[in-house]
Amino acid sequence: MAAMARYFPNVLSAFHMEAEACRAGLLLAIYQEWDEFILESDCSLMVAALNQNLEDRSEVGRIIDDCKSYLTSLHSIKISHVFREANGVANRLAHLASSKFLNDVWLEEAPVIIQDVLYEDFCNCTRGQGSTSPSMHSF
Repeated sequence: MAAMARYFPNVLSAFHMEAEACRAGLLLAIYQEWDEFILESDCSLMVAALNQNLEDRSEVGRIIDDCKSYLTSLHSIKISHVFREANGVANRLAHLASSKFLNDVWLEEAPVIIQDVLYEDFCNCTRGQGSTSPSMHSF
């Protein structure tokens, strides 16, 4: 498992930020040589874009193309939509990174700054409000 908080200064929209986060997460998975990977997003537009074989002509089409290319480098990948209630960790890290408070990557152990929200996300998932698998690496 990993967590990442990174500031992206030239992001144009929420969808653009989601695409940048996806690309950063996939690059981390490739760098860490993970065999299994779950990519979760509360942005259904991002999940659909990654699952389509069509050319993306949106403002972030090149980033989506990068992500699709990186997906081919991973052995076992699952892309799934989760509800916002089960995505609190990502929201907290995004908020802290956008305020330039954090710019870091954590591997294997969750940082203290997100442990409370990680527990809440897990509880929301077990109530059927989201989906996750603790047996695989996830973002």
